[in-house]
Amino acid sequence: MESADVGRAISPEPSRSAQTTFSAKEEPPEGLLPQGLLKSGLRHARVASSLGERMLYSRDQSEIPNFLKQILFDPTPEAVVQAESAEGVLDVLRFALQTGISVIPRGAGSSPFGGSMPVRGGIVLDMSRMDKVIGIDKAARTATVQAGVRWADLDHELGKKGLTLMTCPSSKFSTVGGWVSTGGIGLNSFSRGHLMRNVLSLEIATPGSGVVRLTQADKDFQLVFGSEGQLGVVTSVTLQVRPVPERSRPRLVMFPDHASALSFAEDAAVAVKPVHIFFESALRVSYTNKMLDAPRITPGDAVIVYIEDEPSQKAFDELIASNHLKEEPEYLARYVWNERFFPMKIRRFGPGMLGLEIVASKGSLRDIISSISTRSVELDLAPMFEVHMLPGDEALMLCFFMTDQGNTLLFTLDAFKSLLLTRLAVDMGARPYSVGIWNHAFSDVAEKGRKDAMHKLKTVYDPRGVMNPGKYFRLSGRFGPVSGLMMEPKLMGPVLKAILRLSPLTFPILHRATEFARERLEPKSRPMDLRVADECAMCGACVGVCPAYLAVGDERVTARGKMLTAKAMAAGDRITKEHAHRTFLCMRCKACEQVCQSKLELIPFYEELERRLEQIHGRDAQEIERFVRFSESSPEYDALVERGLVIGAPKHRGGGGQGAV
Repeated sequence: MESADVGRAISPEPSRSAQTTFSAKEEPPEGLLPQGLLKSGLRHARVASSLGERMLYSRDQSEIPNFLKQILFDPTPEAVVQAESAEGVLDVLRFALQTGISVIPRGAGSSPFGGSMPVRGGIVLDMSRMDKVIGIDKAARTATVQAGVRWADLDHELGKKGLTLMTCPSSKFSTVGGWVSTGGIGLNSFSRGHLMRNVLSLEIATPGSGVVRLTQADKDFQLVFGSEGQLGVVTSVTLQVRPVPERSRPRLVMFPDHASALSFAEDAAVAVKPVHIFFESALRVSYTNKMLDAPRITPGDAVIVYIEDEPSQKAFDELIASNHLKEEPEYLARYVWNERFFPMKIRRFGPGMLGLEIVASKGSLRDIISSISTRSVELDLAPMFEVHMLPGDEALMLCFFMTDQGNTLLFTLDAFKSLLLTRLAVDMGARPYSVGIWNHAFSDVAEKGRKDAMHKLKTVYDPRGVMNPGKYFRLSGRFGPVSGLMMEPKLMGPVLKAILRLSPLTFPILHRATEFARERLEPKSRPMDLRVADECAMCGACVGVCPAYLAVGDERVTARGKMLTAKAMAAGDRITKEHAHRTFLCMRCKACEQVCQSKLELIPFYEELERRLEQIHGRDAQEIERFVRFSESSPEYDALVERGLVIGAPKHRGGGGQGAV
């Protein structure tokens, strides 16, 4: 382990110059905290203070009833800092150490558990602009990156050298540092294991110990994984990578029930030794068929086995022959495998989704799925399951069900039901995949030894407790610890258990409340832009490929930012002229549509939102023209074109829509 004083000079990394940043209208600075940050000599960083921009950082991917969030917490940060170097990160942490102000690290904001959501204001430290691939060593098969690099961008750079990732999350547009801090279990984990097995070293900036470099040999190394920003801010990571496989093929087999499908998956794990195996339940498969507009995949429960070598292919052939099974056509197997990066496409049928993520023993999966399925029927839910096999005896299980966040009571009831189902799984031996805010009721399931070691290390790395406070160890919020009482394991745990135990009495009450919400409170009409915003997964995949964001650095210009602008307008929030005019900075290049998890048609949404904003604040045609010309001449835009992400935006035009330049 290597450490440095907080004031140590880090090798300077140049921030984005004036030539690579478009100068758009700015709102006047708001609040004393942003001014204090600027006066502190902050380097290589952008400070955002306007309410319209800070509002975007008051949530992550999680969908929680807004009134509940606002009552319990103070989720809007007082300032947002977009750091572009380790120096900039340390400057923020030094400021926090001196003032006691809280710092909430954030990657792409793609976690569904509230881990990057403030609970009582403070500074959100946005790491997504630290997005450089520092170096790739083809001979050593390693890659060193800044923590804000997105997995998709890293994989693209690796591909140029004939290399690829060992493992990555299903949200491939999340950041490397974000996945280190929140999860580490994902695609290819069956053969490659947890992310920490594939990370050789990392650097973490801390308020108390400066920049600390940790390797696999250090005892504190594993504590950083899943630490959820409690110890510090991961600034760089060195990963093991591998050659692109010469041949690969996914295999898809269907089964009449989940028990036989899971049994086959366990047999394949031993006999075939594939790169990855995952299971999808029959309802999940039916939604895939809906998207294909025909039942092309045989109805039933699915097992997808991904293989990269010839001996494993032969072993798979022998396995299905010995079990007298028939596999689906290769083109369907490849379709399902490629869709692994777009799990949220089906939310349009909701138009929203809720659910749970747990880690459970493989031996308990059948019973857990059966129990959740039975209870879900009683709770007026239709669950679908996805299971990713892991090394050893464990598996990652995801359970989703459709909901409608436009119906506040129904959405609140469904969110509570997800807690009940998580409690059911935990009582059967499972543990939550991540904690954040919304799984805090189950935080007592974590290994006590790890939690004690984390707490001890936090006193060294974060002596004033400024890193992501009010989470992990004890939940607090707008009213201090009182806000978190209802989610404390010692209180919420017994409540959830009692509701499950007394289900003959409690479930009929929930059923009547659900029927009332569906029959009486269903929105009679919903504007087109708000309907599309509800279908958005809020995953942030669009942010890193948006030419406007790369030029301006303000997320309000992205698809996700515009969705949240539409929701703010629907809630009656004031949108400033500067905010509105940022919304018009759009190339109509459709890169956002290319990577959209929900596969939304976004251009009609943009045009409707712009029409409404223009009625209020007008449109600055000159600024839009300056922006389009600036963006088209930028190297970032050229890189997007080279990757095939830009399919619109002819030269010096906005795509031909209303108001195009």
